[in-house]
Amino acid sequence: MKMTLHQTRNSLPENTRRKTIDLLNRSLADLLDLGLQAKQAHWNVKGPHFIGLHELFDKVAEELEDFTDGIAERAVEMPIAL
Repeated sequence: MKMTLHQTRNSLPENTRRKTIDLLNRSLADLLDLGLQAKQAHWNVKGPHFIGLHELFDKVAEELEDFTDGIAERAVEMPIAL
């Protein structure tokens, strides 16, 4: 898919911005996947350690949300220079 870069005050070379956006998007996809796996584990945990694991998986998923927001925001801040 062709990436369209929009104007911004970012002064990095276009090639650097494109590579950075690609890496950020890949990291974002990985973090979203990890967050969904943590939620899946949270919903499906069973056994004698249920409550501890249930809370742990929920906390992991919650913490990952902050990282996904940060990475998504950075990916859209990398367009072309004005």
